[in-house]
Amino acid sequence: MMNKKRILIFHVPLGAGHAMAAKALAKVFELKYPDIEVKIVDAFNFLFEAFGKRIPKGYNYVTTNIPFLYKWAYDFYNSRLTTQLLNYSNKIILKKAHFTNFIQEYNPDFIIATNPFCLPIISKTKEKKIIDIPSANVCTDFGFHSLWYDKNINYYFVSTEEMKQNLVSHGANPESIKVTGVPISFKNDKNLNKKEIIEELGFNYSKPVLLIVGGRIKFGKLLKVINGLAGKNKIQTIVVAGRDEILFKKLQKAGIRRKYASVKVFGFIDDLDKYMSVADLILTKAGGLTMAECIAKNLPMLISDIIPGQEQDNVDYAVKNGFAIREKNAKKIINTVLNLFSDKEKLKLMKESCKNFAKPNAAEEIASFIISKIK
Repeated sequence: MMNKKRILIFHVPLGAGHAMAAKALAKVFELKYPDIEVKIVDAFNFLFEAFGKRIPKGYNYVTTNIPFLYKWAYDFYNSRLTTQLLNYSNKIILKKAHFTNFIQEYNPDFIIATNPFCLPIISKTKEKKIIDIPSANVCTDFGFHSLWYDKNINYYFVSTEEMKQNLVSHGANPESIKVTGVPISFKNDKNLNKKEIIEELGFNYSKPVLLIVGGRIKFGKLLKVINGLAGKNKIQTIVVAGRDEILFKKLQKAGIRRKYASVKVFGFIDDLDKYMSVADLILTKAGGLTMAECIAKNLPMLISDIIPGQEQDNVDYAVKNGFAIREKNAKKIINTVLNLFSDKEKLKLMKESCKNFAKPNAAEEIASFIISKIK
């Protein structure tokens, strides 16, 4: 009996998107290629403990409280020279023996990375000639950064043609780059009954729905937006605080549910997909995975607070291509929502832009390509 082919997927705990992309890919392999063994691994497990624990905490603290410092670091390392310096430092904080033993024991047939910080670890397998393992980098944003390129990576899966051209200019072989889009969860919208979901919410099917997904928007601003729109009889709002428990508690304390029948508030839910399916517009963050899911749903985006750096690149791409609008303060957000819901033609054009750029089958395309290389 032949041994199962093995695929190793690396991610890192810097935001949720990279892990979500890894899980989306693993799910496709599970559903379509059950004879393939897949392991998802946090690459920070191979760093010295002090770094593995402190880097995610530092990232969260800086992006939340000192965003200009994160932006400086993002721009500073966006060159070939400084990227090489960062990659070199990443290899220093790598527990080489631990990593080497893991790779030799698991002996994967293909390695995938969903975050550029994983690339130095993959490169180590090439440089040390531990195993000659084909590898791929899955780019989970819509803007290019020098960290996405590594000379030892065999293949690249990117979201846009612009990213492909940037990789080529950095030295990547054009034949090694596939424009697949960002891998998102495998879902079947045909199983969703929009009328039933609207009725479940107690909403009116003939009125527009705004979906607000917590992430970076501050409570004070969010409350102003909710109060500013709730008085408008024609607008219905779904608010999902997600994993932000503090935000959810503040919303509960504010009594939103009691005040407005047209506003529904949720904490963390595992079926956000169904609310995206009935929404006409979403107020959300600018993460690559979030953006890819919205585009796939033909759901126009309104974006407010962002992490400067990759999320600014994502916003710039989305606004330039007509499927998102950026507004910073509550008053402008309210006015934009009202204008879009009264101007059906503009909202329709934004939805059409989503259709033009949507790549809902990215995970399936990536999985299919990888299978073709190992079987």
